[in-house]
Amino acid sequence: MISRRKLLKLFGMGTVGAGMLPISCAVPNAKDETKRKPVLRFAHVTDMHIEPGIGAEEGVKKCIDYILEKEKSIDFFVNGGDLIMDALDKTEAETEAQWAVWRKIRATYPDLKFYHCIGNHDVWGKTPHEEKYPGKAWVLKEHGMDSPYYTFESHGWQFIVLDSTQPKDDGTWYTANLDSKQRAWLEQTLKDIPSEKPVMIISHIPILGATPFLDGDNAKTGNWVVPGAWMHTDAKSLVNLFYNHKNVKVCISGHIHLVETLVYHDVHYHCSGAVCGNWWNDEPYELTNKGYALFELFEDGTHTFKYVEYDV
Repeated sequence: MISRRKLLKLFGMGTVGAGMLPISCAVPNAKDETKRKPVLRFAHVTDMHIEPGIGAEEGVKKCIDYILEKEKSIDFFVNGGDLIMDALDKTEAETEAQWAVWRKIRATYPDLKFYHCIGNHDVWGKTPHEEKYPGKAWVLKEHGMDSPYYTFESHGWQFIVLDSTQPKDDGTWYTANLDSKQRAWLEQTLKDIPSEKPVMIISHIPILGATPFLDGDNAKTGNWVVPGAWMHTDAKSLVNLFYNHKNVKVCISGHIHLVETLVYHDVHYHCSGAVCGNWWNDEPYELTNKGYALFELFEDGTHTFKYVEYDV
């Protein structure tokens, strides 16, 4: 039996970055990983930040090709959000040019299955533009989504995809939390899932993590100041909700461009770096290189997490 102290050492707050390829996180009380097979394997490709003229198209294709070659059997891909570089202050033509690159990439891999999560940079404008694309309508159209949050089932696991980014109280863009309608939906969804069925939560912005403290000089005032856009401001409430649903096993996110595994009350919180690394610059971002995450899920509700630097 593994002691609490050893578990904290192995699975507590921790960030990992460059020079560790691959990075893996085994789960507590799991059996010998070499003797059992996962029921599901998927790649978490987050923060691609695609736009024309910066090598993003070639970079994303390189990442996907690497996954298809090295990982062999992949059930699907999860896009963790911030797929395009930024639509916030862009014109319709500039935003269209970014999405056009993604459509070209998708056309290269027509048979790949993607599940999409919306990132803050995917949303067009601080306030709704023309009636043609109000709010998040454009990104929903691009991904063929009816709602910015949804749930799906695969191989005995239930997945819940959340919409992290909401307007601030003053109407400016953005802060990380769930609006009241989405929160009520999440509570009901968790109630409806059988208690023996393992659940994975997918969000763009980390629900809980240590990396938001390290993304920038957040202690320059002498106190830690973590922006509400870096981590969910309703984290404590969500943690309490998950505590009452013991089948919530894993929460995965992107947004920070750093890699992390944190365990709190038996829920694993993983931040999966960024496909674009340092926004397609050659240098790593805060010691973290371009990469993707590979998840293997098992029938008993356990999992493995591995961050792979593909641009080597």
